[in-house]
Amino acid sequence: MTVQSITTGATAQQKTLLHDGLTAAAFLALGVGLLAFGVHASDQYPVLWPATAEQLHWWHTVPLALAAVATCMQTRYPVPVYVVVTGLVIIDMTMGLHLAVLLVWAHAVYNVARYTSGKLLRWSLAGFCLFVFGWIFGFTGDLAAALSAILQVVLIAVISLWWGSEVRGGYERAEAERLQSLAARRREEQERQELLRRQRADLATQLHDTISSHLSTIALYTAGTLDMPREAERDQRVLTEIRATSLAALTEMRELIDVLRSFTDGDSYDPVPEPVPMAELLRRLRSAGLDLTITDDTLHELNALADQLDPAAANLVTQVLQEALTNALKHGDGTATLHVERHDEHLTYIITNPIGSAASQMQKHSPGLSGGLGLGAMAAAIDDAGGCFNAGAHAEADTRYWSIRVQLPTASTPQTTRMASRSNPT
Repeated sequence: MTVQSITTGATAQQKTLLHDGLTAAAFLALGVGLLAFGVHASDQYPVLWPATAEQLHWWHTVPLALAAVATCMQTRYPVPVYVVVTGLVIIDMTMGLHLAVLLVWAHAVYNVARYTSGKLLRWSLAGFCLFVFGWIFGFTGDLAAALSAILQVVLIAVISLWWGSEVRGGYERAEAERLQSLAARRREEQERQELLRRQRADLATQLHDTISSHLSTIALYTAGTLDMPREAERDQRVLTEIRATSLAALTEMRELIDVLRSFTDGDSYDPVPEPVPMAELLRRLRSAGLDLTITDDTLHELNALADQLDPAAANLVTQVLQEALTNALKHGDGTATLHVERHDEHLTYIITNPIGSAASQMQKHSPGLSGGLGLGAMAAAIDDAGGCFNAGAHAEADTRYWSIRVQLPTASTPQTTRMASRSNPT
């Protein structure tokens, strides 16, 4: 049970008690008003007290007040309140039944029909009507008066019973529709989960087949080359084919992994880990052989930004920087330049590196440095965080460069938190 459910339940109970109290006060005020305006009790009921109906006129306020007090609990205990009010009606009948007390009884009948099944209520109402008939006919012997009184009671009871049953039926129909809608949503969710499971299984099978095919090709090339005498030109062609096959396998595997990531539910994610400190990240990359050019102002901006952002946004910035600089180390000539521009509403950082030759790229090895994001995943994460991502090659003089430009809003959003968690490798 949550704090919200406890608070909601307490608030609903307070509203119920207030509603019942106001209803009781309204009936009491109405009854006193009828008595004050001179509305007398029904003369069809015999007076069993040693007084006249005029002398007992204000005595009707006693059962009326007690019935009003009982009405204060009508919603929580409808059946006991109905029994108590019925007993007070019988007491009031000894003085000649007054309309004010009969109205409170009718409301008690309505509440029992509204909050219970009503089967016991129908039998009790039939018994009460027969009791009223027998009461009047037994004491007065006047059949017309007895029939007139029972007709009045029957009409009030039937109207109250019908009204309460209709309200209860409306609630039951609404609840049935709600349960049907909930069951339909659950079935749809189960079907969706089953579809996702099948799609994941199909993609996993496709991934397995793809990797197996490329690895088999690599194994055939290497086995054939090892069985033949060494020949530089042929070995160079074989190595080129092996590299192309390896890159194709990595590309297809990354595409499939990106598709698998797209099935992740955005509303359920693991807690966002603490971002790697910027100084530690740069130390790792430089230890791996990256010659990074970065000014003191840029480094200061990055450290200040990491301290100001929440862990989710800082983790996203760190991951993108880590992936971009790792790519510069693996696919460039070992040098890179990092430039940061900070404005009031957004942050822009640009990573530029010369594109290395194929031979130099094959010799590079930087395990554990990748941020776990490819270009597609980086672009998706930045876009969902409300930023812009651009990557591409350009030429300056005789050198080709690869540049990645990322622009992020300085104010983090819920999307930033979600995407930073989703893009974190597990």
